[in-house]
Amino acid sequence: MIFTLRKVFRLFLLAKTYARDIITFMENIVKTYPSGLRLIVCPMPGFKSIATSVLVGVGSRDELEGEHGISHFVEHMLFKGTKTRTSNEIANTLSGLGVDYNAWTSTNATCYHTKGLDSNVDTCCDILSDMYFNLQFKEEDFKRECEVIVQEIAMRDDHPRMSLGELCAETFFKGTQYGHNIAGTVEGIRKITSNDIYSYIKKHYVAPKTIISFAGDITVEQAEELMDKYFTKRFLTEQKPLSRDLNSIFMKPERQFVTRVKDIEQQNVAILFPAMNNNSDEKYAMSFVQAILAGDMSSRLFDSVRDRLGLVYTISGGLYLTSVGGYFHIFFSCTPKNTELVLKTIAEEIEKIRAKGVTDAEVQKIKNIKRSNTLFKSEDVEETNTRNATLLNEFNVIQTVEDYLENIESVSKEDVDAMVKKYLNFDSAIVGLVGKKTNIKPFVFLN
Repeated sequence: MIFTLRKVFRLFLLAKTYARDIITFMENIVKTYPSGLRLIVCPMPGFKSIATSVLVGVGSRDELEGEHGISHFVEHMLFKGTKTRTSNEIANTLSGLGVDYNAWTSTNATCYHTKGLDSNVDTCCDILSDMYFNLQFKEEDFKRECEVIVQEIAMRDDHPRMSLGELCAETFFKGTQYGHNIAGTVEGIRKITSNDIYSYIKKHYVAPKTIISFAGDITVEQAEELMDKYFTKRFLTEQKPLSRDLNSIFMKPERQFVTRVKDIEQQNVAILFPAMNNNSDEKYAMSFVQAILAGDMSSRLFDSVRDRLGLVYTISGGLYLTSVGGYFHIFFSCTPKNTELVLKTIAEEIEKIRAKGVTDAEVQKIKNIKRSNTLFKSEDVEETNTRNATLLNEFNVIQTVEDYLENIESVSKEDVDAMVKKYLNFDSAIVGLVGKKTNIKPFVFLN
């Protein structure tokens, strides 16, 4: 029987129980060039594909007044043609090779990425480099893409949950660089000119803000050759990589109830509890609170609100952390006649977890879930590539899978109970609602 390295690794993982026993399978190699450009390579022997990313450390949080939405606009325009390729040639070349390609913009980054067979990585780098350095589009393409983004904003506003998320984030982060939507507003987008796009690229698409990342069937030597061929020689100025400000701000807005009226059948509700920032070690234990209370179909709120009472189709939660603070949120949607009872039930469950704490069995279950999910993702070249690039951009260091799992394994019942008591407090909560006009007063039930 012939065993590949990948099979041997999988068998090894199956034989291990705790995160501290996991050996390093994939080592991330980070190289910084004199220009400030950074390279990440994660060789994954035995895989057949390579994920490639060009991540630029600029997003909506970097936009000045009057620029809201421009980072996302630039993302769209980079696919609209170069000095040597039309937009159709970019799309048809990549699609014709069976390459998956796309891009995304977040609060702190814009990323262009491909995933293809190892034989196509040279073409992927050629096109990504061409898009980055040689953008050239026609004015009619610019105007057409502006309207595409207007349609994207309209789609967001029409989607109740997306609209609710926007409302809550704007409320929570009001007065900070996170207080506006990534896509911007229709009015703001239509004021952006094609010259603004080129100027923004010249300002922000620079070596110290740029990370090139590879994961999959590639060696460090191959990645360096691709860098020399398509990227490094285009950056001549020597600069140091930009550092992110890892501060200790914990935002705590005033308690409030915000609504957005929409003529729809359900009321969509979110409850936000101010928490820590993304640099705090408390985030590990807080992620257990989120998972136990509102993580999946085995969570406390799913069991009580949906399975036992049948008041919603789904109820879930999340942890959204930024450099200036963040929040744990609970989301549900239901017909208006059920909203008050759902709020009462949530309040009861939170009071119960505050009074009695979580159980050892719940903590162990979440450790098992997080370990499995993390290792599943570590076998995906695209997940690995995105994780590496985003971590390096935000924290200037890549936390290994093993280190992350060690942090998860070290969380105790007492740690989780402490987070419950510290952060699950309705006195500082924000409640958002999107739906028909309502007279409901949520803090009557949330106390």
